[in-house]
Amino acid sequence: MDALEKNAPCAGASSSFVPFGVLSEEEQIDQLIKLYNLPPVLGKSKVLWVTGDTKHDFYAWQDESNADFDPAYPKEIGGRRSQRAPRRYWTVDVLRWMVRRASRANRWEQLQ
Repeated sequence: MDALEKNAPCAGASSSFVPFGVLSEEEQIDQLIKLYNLPPVLGKSKVLWVTGDTKHDFYAWQDESNADFDPAYPKEIGGRRSQRAPRRYWTVDVLRWMVRRASRANRWEQLQ
């Protein structure tokens, strides 16, 4: 079997394959939401699952006094009345942050 047969789409598959990186930011986000069947709002544990990050990174990116602080990191929604109140984030904001972070990393690799 040659390489073309191996990579051919299976029966019923759409033949108009478009690489993920070619899609617009909004199209990428829509595909990620559909792929992972994500709800509109994510809790902290689901954000960690989606991003694949650790709790340390999660808190470091939000802490202005930390060297790893990222001002582009999604802001939590709703007014937190106490430190024990659960953190919630808009799914679209988390995915947009991930897509932008990935595109920045790709551009940096291309420059080197």
